[in-house]
Amino acid sequence: MNACVCGALLTDHGNEGSPITYDAGTGKYRLEASPDIVVEDMRCLMCGGQGIGVRDRMCACGTVERWAAAEDSPVYRNEHNGLLMLKGRERSDGLTPHYAIWYCPVCGGRMGEAAYVDEV
Repeated sequence: MNACVCGALLTDHGNEGSPITYDAGTGKYRLEASPDIVVEDMRCLMCGGQGIGVRDRMCACGTVERWAAAEDSPVYRNEHNGLLMLKGRERSDGLTPHYAIWYCPVCGGRMGEAAYVDEV
């Protein structure tokens, strides 16, 4: 399975504040959200390697939910819209990017219906 088919990983990795890096030697993307949250061969948060909005394969590993339940985790549920979010690193301008998690970066499965507010 591809890590990304929508192009989001290609455009975001390496941006200041992004917890995502690309290793040209291995051709893999790496997520390092915290010392405890590292995914060596991640799948795209926007498409999971499946395609945006594709619900053929749902997340069955539960990793993102476990991260969100951990104290002081950079993964959290947005209190306003219910989305699972990933907090990036503070940039030099003082702002911190936050990323919606539509697909699991570990297994590539679509997050469960309870994990997000569907397209409005």
